[in-house]
Amino acid sequence: MKLTYKQTEKRPENSFLARQDRMPYIGQDWHFHKELELIYFIKSTGTRYVGNSIGNFGPGEVYLIGSNVPHLFRNDREYYADKLEDEAVDLVVIKFEADFLGAAFLDLTEAKKLHALFQVANKGIKFSKAATYLVHNHILGLVGSKGLSSIIGLLKILDILSISENYKTLCLEAITNTFNQNEKDRMARIVSYLNENFENKIELDQVAEIACMTPNAFCRYFKKRTHKSFTQYLNEIRLRHACKLLIEGEMQVATVCYQSGFNTLTNFNRQFKALMKITPSEYMDRYNKKMETV
Repeated sequence: MKLTYKQTEKRPENSFLARQDRMPYIGQDWHFHKELELIYFIKSTGTRYVGNSIGNFGPGEVYLIGSNVPHLFRNDREYYADKLEDEAVDLVVIKFEADFLGAAFLDLTEAKKLHALFQVANKGIKFSKAATYLVHNHILGLVGSKGLSSIIGLLKILDILSISENYKTLCLEAITNTFNQNEKDRMARIVSYLNENFENKIELDQVAEIACMTPNAFCRYFKKRTHKSFTQYLNEIRLRHACKLLIEGEMQVATVCYQSGFNTLTNFNRQFKALMKITPSEYMDRYNKKMETV
């Protein structure tokens, strides 16, 4: 299986992602990402691959996968061959960075057990049925939750899990320090450079040099690892930043355009609408109206 890096899915106005997916089957690949991932399978069966471990998964199970730990959850064959009902799979996915409340949060005495939980998650964790029972309503309630209550909800879930003593680690050792380190280092250099320089003009040759590749080889490598072209990936970084500036409401759309690394307003509007399905002005107006009703 080819290992791919998966870009963050959360919107700029949120500090983490929480969503419920109902679908015929899980259509993922062998991948890793910066965020920790909490997965609650309400209805689904199949095989799980986490780091160097393989096992089965089923309904009523909760897993916590650490930052940059490669993983894949694949349904049983009948899901793909027999075309089961559209909602044969029902699961909740929560993705968050360890420091989503700030770098100093995990240094607090009160967060000691939570910090330890995140460390153990680098081996992959399957929680007990008792722990799943305790977090069931909290996980379902987190989906669709907004504002400060969503953060409180996530902390409640993590608090319950951090004091749970009956869980199973999936790997014998922390995977982030042993699995394909050269591959992750290269992707980390690329992603770090793009995130630090997206406001400026970035040439393909520059990034290819960071990856120690020719431009053509780099484009093939990058597309294979991220399933996106280099230009598409860079535009998405710029657009996430643009969304952040728009909801802050301190700049005109044209200023946001250039502050986000786009050279023309026309291209900015086109790229923004392609990704967000609305114009920058509509995005800003919708957010303002939403805040008025909170």
